[in-house]
Amino acid sequence: MTSGTKLLNDDGSASMATLFMSSHHGLRRDLGRFGTALARVKAGDRSHVEALQGEWKGYHATLHGHHAMEDGSIFPELREKQPALRPVIERLASDHRRIDPILERGDAAFAALPKTAEAEAVIGELSALLDDHLALEEAEIAPHLRSAKEFPPPPNDEMLNMYAQGFAWSLHGIADEVVGPLLKMLPEALVARLPAAQAEFTARCERVWGSAKVGRSSTSVPAPL
Repeated sequence: MTSGTKLLNDDGSASMATLFMSSHHGLRRDLGRFGTALARVKAGDRSHVEALQGEWKGYHATLHGHHAMEDGSIFPELREKQPALRPVIERLASDHRRIDPILERGDAAFAALPKTAEAEAVIGELSALLDDHLALEEAEIAPHLRSAKEFPPPPNDEMLNMYAQGFAWSLHGIADEVVGPLLKMLPEALVARLPAAQAEFTARCERVWGSAKVGRSSTSVPAPL
């Protein structure tokens, strides 16, 4: 696995690149958690099977949504403004098309728990593919997002809650020295919703993984405990 890319800009400020790569951190973090959890199921611990099945559905939606946002928003703009990036963007879009069938296999594999063989295979394939995919995005796409430092206010209360839940997920395991500058980017109404969303996410981690403990990373790769 890559050693990760610094989440903050060189001057210590946060940017849209920070938000973008915090999502990468969350995607990597949870793949590792799935691997550990499946090993426990394989060893005979079935106490979290139902929660794992629900968490997989959320992971599928999160990863697919992340790629849909890139394909529908980030990539078209960069393709227009940075023609040299077009081959990279085509490769990344091709990866997205490879990932979707793996996610669909994962739906059936996690529904079949406590049988773990196919679910373990899915997590292994996703981990290998995303390791290269996310590293390429961080090397080629993230630098073009570092000058963008405004986060648009959510248009309504429903979106406000959705964003709060999303940030509670992506910031779990991010170092305080990164979270501070990042919060300064966000609308006050969104920041006000975060503590409740984070408490809810902590409870969810304990229910699914058996613990909410994580390392604290300042890069796009999770830190060990």
